[in-house]
Amino acid sequence: MRKVLLSLTIVGLIFLSIGCSNIPEEQKKEMRYVKVAKVSTPSTNNEKSFNATIEENQQSSVAFRVGGQVEHLYYSEGDYVKKGQVLAVLDKRDFKTRLLAAEAHYKQTKSEFERYSQLYEQGKFPKNSLDKLEAGFLAAKSNWKSAANALTDTELKAPFSGYIHQKLIDNHETLAPGQPALIIIDTNTLEVNFSVAESIINQLHEGQQAMVSINQQVTQRYPATIKSVAQKTGDDGLFDVRLRMQNPDPRTVKPGMTARAFIHNAEAGKSTTLSVPAEALFFKNGKANVWIYNQQNHTVALRPVSTGEIIENGRIQIVKGIHEKELIVLAGVHSLMEGQQVKPLSQNLSL
Repeated sequence: MRKVLLSLTIVGLIFLSIGCSNIPEEQKKEMRYVKVAKVSTPSTNNEKSFNATIEENQQSSVAFRVGGQVEHLYYSEGDYVKKGQVLAVLDKRDFKTRLLAAEAHYKQTKSEFERYSQLYEQGKFPKNSLDKLEAGFLAAKSNWKSAANALTDTELKAPFSGYIHQKLIDNHETLAPGQPALIIIDTNTLEVNFSVAESIINQLHEGQQAMVSINQQVTQRYPATIKSVAQKTGDDGLFDVRLRMQNPDPRTVKPGMTARAFIHNAEAGKSTTLSVPAEALFFKNGKANVWIYNQQNHTVALRPVSTGEIIENGRIQIVKGIHEKELIVLAGVHSLMEGQQVKPLSQNLSL
């Protein structure tokens, strides 16, 4: 009985080995779709990115130069105003009365000064008395202009175009001269602020070009320029950098939002080391390999490679084994066999 079982086992192993020996040939004939790309020497632009915040280009706390009671407040928080628009007005009655009084006094002193000046020219009026009249005339003129300016200052105008960020007063409220009334922010131009370490600070300079993405949407970038670079570290040991950029859409891009700043090092050149995505590598007998695609007969061949360091974006340096412009398989490397026919899924993309 043992001999019978042993014989059956041996026969089964023989058939199994025969079946296994036929699998590679069948697999070689089976056309497989693969993703391939052309090996190229990548450019190293040394682009660095930083977490940043968006701030308004300028913020101003506007106030009346004169004191009085608020008669009209024309705008509320969130309203957009243009430069020169009247934001609020004080009660003008007392200011108009002062102006009329100052104007009357000015006209009187002017008339007296002109009349006695004629007498002085005729030698009928002393010089020291004329000087006193002139001083009174000039003082009255100054008071008249000051009263006219005070009446003008009862209107609070926007110093620049922007949004009302905060309203600090209400109608019928009595204000003192210089008391803050409204806070206006300019969001048409933005500042993008971030901090860098001392190892990077000397690579940045005023006027250098940069790019900015809003809300982590790195696929959409907007041009910016370095406005200033701090000459001293802050309490955190980092240097502050400020960019200036035009607001791409003031309706949606607002101060306080997060951003990402991208700085390109113009001095960077071209890398001398090839690299491939990590998924293009597979290991056999403890050694790294790639599949080389042959465009002539549409087959793949195993190629041992020597790897270097792991670099950014999940890529691995290839020190030896492949050459520029060769085509390698990027995906499905573990299901291929030597000499197997394949069909590329895409055109010859560069790595």
